[in-house]
Amino acid sequence: MAIVAAQYAPAYELQTLEEAQQRLYPNAKLTPFEFKLAPEQFTQLKFEYKVPAFRPLFRGWKVEGGGWLYIDQVYGLNDIVTYLVAIGADGKCRGIEVLTCADGYCDLYTPQWRNTLVGLEHGRWDPTRTVPMVSGSTLSATHVAEGVKKMLAVHARYRPQP
Repeated sequence: MAIVAAQYAPAYELQTLEEAQQRLYPNAKLTPFEFKLAPEQFTQLKFEYKVPAFRPLFRGWKVEGGGWLYIDQVYGLNDIVTYLVAIGADGKCRGIEVLTCADGYCDLYTPQWRNTLVGLEHGRWDPTRTVPMVSGSTLSATHVAEGVKKMLAVHARYRPQP
């Protein structure tokens, strides 16, 4: 019998929350919000969109003049990846910025890779077919793409309307 120990990879902070917000919506006035999905909505989200979700509480910022920012977390290979998703007034992904990831696995989040998510919208698209996977970081790339899909669905279907 062999015993295998999983090695934990410490989180590496790529940028602060404020830096990421400024990259996605420069000089914008941001108003924080949060909402919680009802248990049936949370179950529906995971079942219909086939995406993992940690918790039914969602947080973000409304952008003055149109748009939203959501903060989310997904599992990477040996860590939890924290990132922001910018969604425009048209409901499409405007961009993402990664805040933290495991040291040694952050290289996949290049501007070119992140730009493959720009323009995506709410729907039942398959992240493994839509977003290029990076050899050696397939799980992290897949999970972040699934997270963006999840946030687009949450924004379009479950966000409280004013």
